[in-house]
Amino acid sequence: MEAQGSSPGGADERRRRRKPSTGYPVIDLGEVASVLARASQHGWEHTVAEFAGYMGHATVNSGAFRSKYAALRDYGVISGRGESVEITGIGRKIAIPEAEEEGGAALREAFTNTVFGAVYQESVKGSPISIESIGRRAVTRLGVAPSAQGSFGEVFARSAVTAGLAEAPGDGKITLLARPRAVSSRADPASSEPAPASDALIAERDSADRPKPKPVIDQRWPLPDGEVALIVAIDRPLSANDFGSVGEVVAKIEQLVAGLAGGDSSV
Repeated sequence: MEAQGSSPGGADERRRRRKPSTGYPVIDLGEVASVLARASQHGWEHTVAEFAGYMGHATVNSGAFRSKYAALRDYGVISGRGESVEITGIGRKIAIPEAEEEGGAALREAFTNTVFGAVYQESVKGSPISIESIGRRAVTRLGVAPSAQGSFGEVFARSAVTAGLAEAPGDGKITLLARPRAVSSRADPASSEPAPASDALIAERDSADRPKPKPVIDQRWPLPDGEVALIVAIDRPLSANDFGSVGEVVAKIEQLVAGLAGGDSSV
């Protein structure tokens, strides 16, 4: 007599029927713009290892770097094969826009290159909506993994604001805009200042109002009860030796994070 229950092949059959989850960029457009700005200081063509350095990683083999690198491809800001990487036309306009609005337009194009574009198109405009509901919709409508629901909503929201497609009133909500707000990848996304009339005025304003140095490296490791952060802010590009030193620090930090995540207070 056969035992009651699922057949031996039942689990395999369910596994075959299970669809793979939909991917999405794991980093927001603000971080993308920072990475491209750092990379552009060394030209438009790079190696994968060099990009790992620009993103604060010591190795190209870590899962964290691979996920972020895949996000750059999703946004359409890099291309290439093997170990060669080239910043695309969209990426170049984000890194060094020739006019104020050019960077903003490139950010919006990068945004719509991803699954974020479909979510934006089908979402209500002009009224606050919860970031949590955006994540839920991505799971139910687009097939994003349930475990990624929260992350999807947060990255979507930050990217939409950076691209001028949303405003963030707070309280875990955003307001999507029917008409994009004028932004530039080198301007504060919250600024509504109109673009100057000429390139000469742009150069004059940039030299007079040069912002404080942005982080050359800003990498964070989330923990259940906090995070570990490595931030280097300096108004010049780092050298290859600098990145080598950073790589040694990152290796130690990843060891620390592993210990903290596992509850090992002796690390």
